[in-house]
Amino acid sequence: MVVDAVYTITPVLKFLDLRPPVAGHEKFLGSYLFCGTSNVIVDVGPAAAIPNLLRLISGLGISRDAVDYIVLTHIHIDHAGGIGALIKELPRARVVAHPRARPHLINPETLWMASCKTLGSLAAEYGRIEPVPDEKVVDARDGMELDLGQGMVLELYFTPGHAPHHLSLYDRAGGILIAGEAAGVCLNGNIRPATPPPFRLSEALDSIDKLTALKPRRICYGHFGCYDNAPERLTFIRNQILEWNRIISAEARAGRGPEDILSILRKKDSSLDYLDSLDGESYKVQYQLLINSIKGLSQSVAS
Repeated sequence: MVVDAVYTITPVLKFLDLRPPVAGHEKFLGSYLFCGTSNVIVDVGPAAAIPNLLRLISGLGISRDAVDYIVLTHIHIDHAGGIGALIKELPRARVVAHPRARPHLINPETLWMASCKTLGSLAAEYGRIEPVPDEKVVDARDGMELDLGQGMVLELYFTPGHAPHHLSLYDRAGGILIAGEAAGVCLNGNIRPATPPPFRLSEALDSIDKLTALKPRRICYGHFGCYDNAPERLTFIRNQILEWNRIISAEARAGRGPEDILSILRKKDSSLDYLDSLDGESYKVQYQLLINSIKGLSQSVAS
C-alpha cells in the first residue's frame, strides 16, 4: 500500500520515500521506520530531505518526542547528511552508528569537504552537514540488539566494504534485512554494485556472506525499496561485484578511464539497461554515482 510517499512493508515497518527537492531524485532516497513500543528511524537522507521526513512521520501519527532511535547504516551524505538538522527536532532520539562514524557525526567538517569533492554541486543541493551533540551518539556493536518492545528486536551487524563504518540491520522475527548499500543499489528492480572509494573488495564480499548467513527472506535497500527473494539477490550482487571487478581490473590496467569503462560495462551487463529509461536529470545523478563506483573498484585493484 502506498499513501503519499509511505509504503507499508509490514504492520510495524514503513518505507518512506524522502523525495528531496533535488532534480533526479524521484524514488531514489528512502528511510525506514519501525513503529513499536519504541520508534526507530533507519537513515535520514540529506539535509534537503528532512522537511519531508518530518512531514511523513507526522502523517503517520508519530509525534516528534516519540522517536527513540535513529540508526545510520553509514554516514555518506545521501544517507545521513541531515542527521544534525533532524536531531534538533526529535528531543528524545539518540543516534546509533558505527563507532568509526562518531567523530564525523560530532565534527562533520571533513565529511562535508569530502562530500563536496566527490559530488561537487550535488553536495550543495543536498545541504550542509550539521554536527550531532556528542551525548546523543550511541556507538553500535557488532551483534548489538535494539529491543523495540512487543517482541520486536533489531539486530545490528557491521558490514564494511561500501564504507568502513557501514552496518546493516536484521529483523529476525520478520526475516527482513535492511542492508543499506552493503548489498548494492536496486532501482526499479535493477541491482548494481555500489563501490565508491575507498572500497575494500574482500570486506564487501565478507559482509555479503555475513548477511547471507542470516537467511533473510526480504531485503530492503537504501536505494530503493524492499524486495522478496533476499538470498537470490545477495548471491546476485556478490557475483556481480566479482564480475565488475574482473572487467574493471582488466580495463584499468589497460589504461582506460572510468568513463570508457562505464561504456564497456553497459555493453557487458544488461542490468545497466535501466539507464536508458531515465530522464536527463536522473541520468546525470546515476552516471556520477556509477563513475564513483568504477573509481572505487579501480583503486581497489591498484591497492
